[in-house]
Amino acid sequence: MSTVRDLRPTWAEIDLGAFTRNVDAVMRRLPQGSKLIAVLKADAYGHGAVELARRCSPDRVAMIATALLEEALELRAARIALPLLVLGPLTEAQISNALDHDVTIGVVGPEELESVCRIARKRDVVIHLKLDSGMGRMGIVETELPRAIELIHAAPRLRIEAIYTHFANAGDPDDPYTAQQTQTFDRLLKMLRSAGIESAKHHLANSAATMRGLVSAGDFVRIGLSLYGGEPLDRGSSRLEPVMRWRTEIARLKDLPSGSAVGYGMTFHTSRPSRIATLPVGYADGYSRLHSNNGEVLVRGKRAPVVGRVSMDLVTIDVTDLDARFGDEVVLLGSQGKERITPEELATRTNTISHEVFCRVSRRVPRLYR
Repeated sequence: MSTVRDLRPTWAEIDLGAFTRNVDAVMRRLPQGSKLIAVLKADAYGHGAVELARRCSPDRVAMIATALLEEALELRAARIALPLLVLGPLTEAQISNALDHDVTIGVVGPEELESVCRIARKRDVVIHLKLDSGMGRMGIVETELPRAIELIHAAPRLRIEAIYTHFANAGDPDDPYTAQQTQTFDRLLKMLRSAGIESAKHHLANSAATMRGLVSAGDFVRIGLSLYGGEPLDRGSSRLEPVMRWRTEIARLKDLPSGSAVGYGMTFHTSRPSRIATLPVGYADGYSRLHSNNGEVLVRGKRAPVVGRVSMDLVTIDVTDLDARFGDEVVLLGSQGKERITPEELATRTNTISHEVFCRVSRRVPRLYR
């Protein structure tokens, strides 16, 4: 934090202690024999994958999962030694590159399995095999199992370390589809088992399913959102500690008479003599343009509305009713005093999900770790 004053006064504070405590909290929820796969894809949902990976000790985290091979290789370049799993599809060239860097491949379909099995004629290959239990995106469906079984039997140097699937709607505790997916997964496992293909490790549960307790003893879980303090459940509360706090400062204060226009398009006019503050942050930093006349920030522990359009580099807020001063801290995401702006609030205001709120905080916003 010693270089803060050398920066534009807009940054995201990442609480490494909160992340560690969230890992511990997840571990306490798991049944006996179950282990954690920490999902650090998309630069750990914008929190900084390398820094958080360094907080993942092998006694608490079994693997780190990414979506892209590039993300996994970045962790290897940073000397992260934990087992790494790539969940996204890979080309044949990427598969070889992954194996060269001791990265486990999450095989998502028969096309990728064919590439894996060709490589497995020449070298040992370890994979996690994904089954589509009803998500409809990646994974092998029931009609593709005979071909997959044929390919696996023809590749003696192939080892299936785990078999997994992904839930489509686990955040809704009233939706029976998660139970249906579990039944489908079990049926597909039985078909593989009858063909002599089995793995001792399985993983189905994401953050929502884990927080609902939908984890069988011994199964691994893949947790992303909950590790960052987001709420994975549509109803109820399972929230852990927030890890990111996004703040800026008042860079300009001006008094405007009633009837004054503010911002591009003149979408806001003051209805009284008003004090308007300008913040050095904008949609290029990831503060959505949909917050135009539709957002609130925290100043001196109180809420202040966003007025006018959010522009690329600047946001204007109305601080008429606050004793705001030049240089005051302004919180866009996180707590200040007794008030708090959650990622779910920002998501609701912009018709999205908290995952995107985290991920859209752009790279030009420095992350400061403590």
